[in-house]
Amino acid sequence: MEVSSAFTDIRTLLKLALPIGSRQFTGPSETAVNWVCHLRARPPIYADIQGGDLVLLSTNTLANYQQPLALEAVVEELTHTQASAVGIQGTITPQAKRVASANDFPLIALPERAALPQVGRAVQRLLTNPQAQLTHRAFELQQSLQRHAASYRGLTTMLNALARMLDHPVAILNRNGQVISRGLPVSREDQPLGVFDNGQGMAFIRKLNIENRALAEDSPVVIEGPDGLTAPLVYKNRLWGYLTVLTTNHPPDEFDLIGLKYSVPTLAQELSRQMTSEADVDAPAHARDWIADWLDSAVVDDALMTLRAEKDCYQPELWYAAVLFQAVLEDGHNAETLPPDHLVKLIKAEMRQRRIHAPVGQHSDFAVLLFPLEEPQQTQRLKQVVDLLHAALTLSAPDETIMVGVGRPGNGLTALRLSVEQAKQALTLSEQLWSESEVMFFGDSSLYELLLGIDDPGLLAIFCDRWLSPLIEYDERHHTDLLPTLRAYFANNGNMARTAHVLNIHRNTLVYRLGRITEIIQLDMDDSNVRLNLQLALKIQRMLAEG
Repeated sequence: MEVSSAFTDIRTLLKLALPIGSRQFTGPSETAVNWVCHLRARPPIYADIQGGDLVLLSTNTLANYQQPLALEAVVEELTHTQASAVGIQGTITPQAKRVASANDFPLIALPERAALPQVGRAVQRLLTNPQAQLTHRAFELQQSLQRHAASYRGLTTMLNALARMLDHPVAILNRNGQVISRGLPVSREDQPLGVFDNGQGMAFIRKLNIENRALAEDSPVVIEGPDGLTAPLVYKNRLWGYLTVLTTNHPPDEFDLIGLKYSVPTLAQELSRQMTSEADVDAPAHARDWIADWLDSAVVDDALMTLRAEKDCYQPELWYAAVLFQAVLEDGHNAETLPPDHLVKLIKAEMRQRRIHAPVGQHSDFAVLLFPLEEPQQTQRLKQVVDLLHAALTLSAPDETIMVGVGRPGNGLTALRLSVEQAKQALTLSEQLWSESEVMFFGDSSLYELLLGIDDPGLLAIFCDRWLSPLIEYDERHHTDLLPTLRAYFANNGNMARTAHVLNIHRNTLVYRLGRITEIIQLDMDDSNVRLNLQLALKIQRMLAEG
């Protein structure tokens, strides 16, 4: 791919300039772009658009016009201008996608946290000084991989990020030529990973002639071959494996080479850590499988099992809550690519990263975490960490659905047996209710079981409509996000700072939205009964939406 200072195209923008995580929904990726602009803050809002522009806009801006604009109406108008494409930050409605698709107009979703002025500068830099943007982009890639490594996301997550940035399949092989992990881009279906099938990995490595090359940790070597680019992964003067970018179907470009060099140090260190960690996990059998033995044993054995559990950082004086994890495929079967023992390793790594000493093991098809609490009422930290664990595991296995069930805290192994059963009930109910990855706490599961016990679903729909219909109608009419704001506010226990952070809005904006909600529903949000009914209605709405 040759970068030109006169113009570029959508595919090049996604690879070299737009924020990591941007996604093209409609239109041809070969569409030419020669500049970038923003919608005006005041009418005429389309006056700055020239031929070939990428137009950047935020849905929040559209809602703040004196007369709020519908996104689909703006996209429709843009298709009649000389704009080449539109990059949108915020919720993209199905109607807007249909309009763009009908006109074969490129529509790109930008990440929620993207700063549009910075996006504009990156596009301008690519068009006017492409070499500087290549280096800047490679540094962004390096930072992204370092963040994943620091959060113990694992090689799969890191390689998926690399593959999507380079727009090529990537793989890590061990020294024997076996594929340890791989990452795939989102743009192509013709993935040439078969080059490593049937034991061909070792033959692939022999072609690189590594033995006759000097390898140094601080000076990555990139070898170009017929199948792509390969770099030895060297850390602490030891060769751990190989990183390969497969470019069989699409020749490598300059950024592939630069990006690979920037990625090698972080991936070499992560590979070293993972292989060392796996060796450590395989060593002490007594610390690995006591949880399975405990749950398979009788209650009378709990006193003896406690002595064994103490060797695995279990402290009898603390309270613990059982947390069960399970990876399932869309058809409901257990995932083969992320079995329970792999889940256990990932959870252990995440807990070490957060310096939380907690027993982790496997029982049946579940990974089991016993989360420590000094007092049983200190569940807020439990919820925060479990949500973070769930997010990390979902990133590590994007093709599986990660279900999580959490039981109530208990003190002592006998009480913890009840917590495990509660966690199982919560996880099972979660699988029945939700089609996507979900965390279900036992308190919520009890409520949903109560709601499911109502014979007439129409009563639930009436209750939901009575409390939420004014907000739903207002959001639809004015293209606002008051209902999602209310849901986030309750999900964060009314914490204003945390809610504003989750919604990526200013605290004052949150205060304004909550004020509008109060005006629309014409009820006092400080009334505990009002808050209870609103929260209940939101849970019912989601349950009914899942059918």
